[in-house]
Amino acid sequence: MKTMRMMAVVAAMGAALGGTAVAGDGPQAAMHFYLGCWHGAFAGSATVTDDRCFAPMLGGQYVRDTHEVRGAPEPYSGETIYYTDAQAQRVAFTYYASDGGMSRGFADPGQDGLIMFPPGQYVGSDGSTLTMRATWTPDGPNRYVAVAEIQLPNGQWQEHLRIVYTRAPELTPPR
Repeated sequence: MKTMRMMAVVAAMGAALGGTAVAGDGPQAAMHFYLGCWHGAFAGSATVTDDRCFAPMLGGQYVRDTHEVRGAPEPYSGETIYYTDAQAQRVAFTYYASDGGMSRGFADPGQDGLIMFPPGQYVGSDGSTLTMRATWTPDGPNRYVAVAEIQLPNGQWQEHLRIVYTRAPELTPPR
């Protein structure tokens, strides 16, 4: 269960921010490519998927991202709110997991739509922590790839999961 929870947390760490928007433009501008719904397939699993939807909220000052992992041994879902951190002048997020865990962090746009999520802490409902980082890369107009790594006790990074998302217009964004 802990591995599935970690996979889902990393999947929900944040949305890839596409284009050339910067944090000062607000999360809706930075995340324009990702607005709408997506269906993700976990590499190495024929049955575990992640359905997620992004929608602007409160006049576009924030973006809401809901997700639900399907096909896992136990139910798991979460919600992320993306916003501009006015002090840091960066797009930031807060993630709330259905099992009581949460994380906060930043998303840094790179070249060609690549987004880097610097190392951050996920805190489980029991107080345990997991350090992770991720990159999200657009792969054409209707697909993106999320790759997440976890930090091992020796300080090394290890790829933990890879999820390929495709647009899913049949799903409904949150309201």
